[in-house]
Amino acid sequence: MCGRSDTARSNTMAEYRSTGRELRKSPKGVIAGLFLIALAACGAFFGRNVLQNLVSLEADDSEEVEIEVPSAEESSAVTNQVEYGSVAVPKTEIRRGPLMIINDDFPTEDAETGIVSVFEKKTPCLTTRDMQVYLLEETVDALNDMADAFYAQTGHNDLLVLNGYVTKDEQKRLYEADLQRTGASSSDLYAIPGCNEFESGYTFELSLFVNGAFQDFTGEGDYEWILKHCAEYGFIQRYPEDKSQYTHVEGRPWVFRYVGSPHAWYMYKNKLCLEEYTDLLEMSPYEGEHGIINDQLGREYEVYYVSVDPEDPAAEAIVPTPIGYQYTISGNNKHGFYITVFLENN
Repeated sequence: MCGRSDTARSNTMAEYRSTGRELRKSPKGVIAGLFLIALAACGAFFGRNVLQNLVSLEADDSEEVEIEVPSAEESSAVTNQVEYGSVAVPKTEIRRGPLMIINDDFPTEDAETGIVSVFEKKTPCLTTRDMQVYLLEETVDALNDMADAFYAQTGHNDLLVLNGYVTKDEQKRLYEADLQRTGASSSDLYAIPGCNEFESGYTFELSLFVNGAFQDFTGEGDYEWILKHCAEYGFIQRYPEDKSQYTHVEGRPWVFRYVGSPHAWYMYKNKLCLEEYTDLLEMSPYEGEHGIINDQLGREYEVYYVSVDPEDPAAEAIVPTPIGYQYTISGNNKHGFYITVFLENN
């Protein structure tokens, strides 16, 4: 039950699962160009006001996405209803959060806290490779909800978490062992320690355990439900087939990342990968117009970005936060924080 299949593709997956292929920062110009099309149609925004493209979306199952761009007055009215205070956030938290980017330009640190055994926390509708698969608890909670809903809709209880959290020490061991094996100065199989996507605790590989054997997750047949509904539970496909120009990783339908439901829903409906979306968020600074997005239930959120001066020696950053509203803070693992405000929970 805990063994691996002997197929060639499974071997390829095993190599990838250890590597967490390096990513590259996607150019903001590309993102801005995509969204300026919508802006030009409205004739109301330009330059930094491209953030107005973070818009309300209605939940539906259609393939076409209709984007409504709010007027400046409408968006300002929503933003102006929020009053702000501030909190002091340790700068180390820049390397924490579901929206962070991890690559060889922006390595991360071990998650340290909140990592749990998926086997010990999982729903009966979910299986793990063995007892040594770990993720952050919030990832496991959302994954359980999705697995239960998938079972209710399809009767399948064969989803299997094949790989999850990797520590920096484990990544270092794999990396150095491969250098010794090949005699090379760098590894083609394993990412530099700290640069593996799976070191986040938010990323995992989904497989199937059917009739006592492992099967690849392809998202076909009944399992297409996962691809269509994972965003409702806060998950995205980390490496979509058509986004390798941004992720620099070929399409891998079995790799998922938890980012939170409003963000996952926006990315799904607008066909954005994480690199594209975080570049877009950075065009919504606290000092400017804030983005407004909806989740799958139509609930409204405000999102904005707070940049942190890397030259400032202070141990903490002062982050503007809303008064009287629930909010979350995610570091971007680069130079700042994304703040998400639940506007309907005053």
